[in-house]
Amino acid sequence: MDTETTGGKANYHEVTEIGIIRDDDRIQLWRQVKCEYPERANFDALAITKKTMADLESGRDKLAVVEECDKFFAEDGLTPAHRCIIAHNAPFDRKFLHAMWESCGKEFPANLWLDTMSLAREYIKVQGLPKQKVNLHAACDLAGVKKISEAHNAKVDSRNTYLLHRNLVEDKKVDSLPLIKTA
Repeated sequence: MDTETTGGKANYHEVTEIGIIRDDDRIQLWRQVKCEYPERANFDALAITKKTMADLESGRDKLAVVEECDKFFAEDGLTPAHRCIIAHNAPFDRKFLHAMWESCGKEFPANLWLDTMSLAREYIKVQGLPKQKVNLHAACDLAGVKKISEAHNAKVDSRNTYLLHRNLVEDKKVDSLPLIKTA
């Protein structure tokens, strides 16, 4: 999963995009979210995500996106206690997703989180490699993942995160279980 936002404060800034890939069938859901408060956008965040003020006013209503995501999650047949979200810089995404669902009067439908940044750091440690950057592109390069090069787009970044996770866990045999955190 990946989100793009209008800044770094989860209870002030907004989610502009959500990208989710379900692991068992590899189906992807991507939605652009219409911002309620585009005037709160941090211009540095907009530059990073290559969004304009007009972009913030397009997309789907936040409640509709939350409901679509809930339906997408429910298709796996799991409960929140048994569903794990894998994200790169998961603490950031978790704060924003919890705030978004809460603003819609709902509870985010997953209690378990795995951060692929932590997974990449564990790989570096196990391999005895020198300390290095573990941003999404650097971590993909480190693991030898053939990534899509566009950055800060939830559709592309969720795909790259999915590929990074699969590579580190399945190919590189990094033990992810100790790294899973509860919400």
